[in-house]
Amino acid sequence: MKSQGIEASGQCRIERVRARASGCPGERHLHELESNVWMVGDDRDVVIVDPVDDPAAIIRAIGERQVTAVICTQGHRDQISAAMEVGLGWCAPVLLHPTNHSLWEEVHGRRAYWRLDDGQRIAIAGENLLVLHTPSATPGSVALYIARFGVVFVGNTLNSNSSDVWTELAELPTTTRICPARGDSFLLREAISCMGRAVEYSA
Repeated sequence: MKSQGIEASGQCRIERVRARASGCPGERHLHELESNVWMVGDDRDVVIVDPVDDPAAIIRAIGERQVTAVICTQGHRDQISAAMEVGLGWCAPVLLHPTNHSLWEEVHGRRAYWRLDDGQRIAIAGENLLVLHTPSATPGSVALYIARFGVVFVGNTLNSNSSDVWTELAELPTTTRICPARGDSFLLREAISCMGRAVEYSA
């Protein structure tokens, strides 16, 4: 597992931690999958976005910092299981969109989580993560946008062809950098261009 800083603004920075993950049910070669765990914060506080089922390694990457929130952009079983382990270890709340409540209950029963709402802003190290509800991989899928950095965390959202996803993302500047759950980041305009070519090809 390796941590890599990719953006910085003032004291706040974004780090990508590459981790081995078990993946979603039904996928082959689960042990070979590599996922991105995103961290936003400074030398004191950090928000964790999309933890995977290797919480001990994530905690090592956190270091001496305080975790102020653990955010799940999708709510798949492996993600919310890891989120709770990290949250409990650091006395941090786990945030989830309420339309993923049934998925949460399957894993954690009546254990509480903090809700994410469309348009909500989550403060960290002088910046704000804007919550965009993008139902796709799960009913409660969300993206997290940081305007000053010009980045948006999308989880596995872009693996879906849901029009709700593109309706939300199309409102962002085309220079916005998309940070997915797997693979390298890329510009929104590149994704839009690919979508356009796909439409032309299918016509």
